[in-house]
Amino acid sequence: MANIVRYDRRPDLEPIQMSNGLTSVFIAVLALAASRLARTNHEKELAAWIGSRDQSVFGLGVVGFNIGEIPWAAETLDQDKAFLLRAIQAAEARTGWDGLDYVPGEDSLTPSLDKFGELVAAFCAEDIVRTQERSWPWGKPETLTLCEKHGVY
Repeated sequence: MANIVRYDRRPDLEPIQMSNGLTSVFIAVLALAASRLARTNHEKELAAWIGSRDQSVFGLGVVGFNIGEIPWAAETLDQDKAFLLRAIQAAEARTGWDGLDYVPGEDSLTPSLDKFGELVAAFCAEDIVRTQERSWPWGKPETLTLCEKHGVY
């Protein structure tokens, strides 16, 4: 099994195909970095959404997504994209990796993070999935709290 991160409305952009192991690392380093960078409530929501793709909760091979499902806010799309691009850069700079009990293999991780940055940078407001059920199929959290043990929202 594997996971795919894609931009459905842009078939010209290559999706990211990741093994379950790579997906777990990809989500972990992004969630750690985004949680450390998040300042506004919406940035914390974006960090929580990334963390919510945890395969250990939902099962292997079922956490791939269309980037249109990220809970973007149309009125702050440029800021949202900038935040996620900073989170990608921070993940590549090993921000938050001290919270891991392993050292990620950067040979496969970095190209996946780079490709995710390309998908985020290309994203357009008209491609936002407008239903909360698509963004949060298991329910949007009512409150956003930082996990004391893992340091993620």
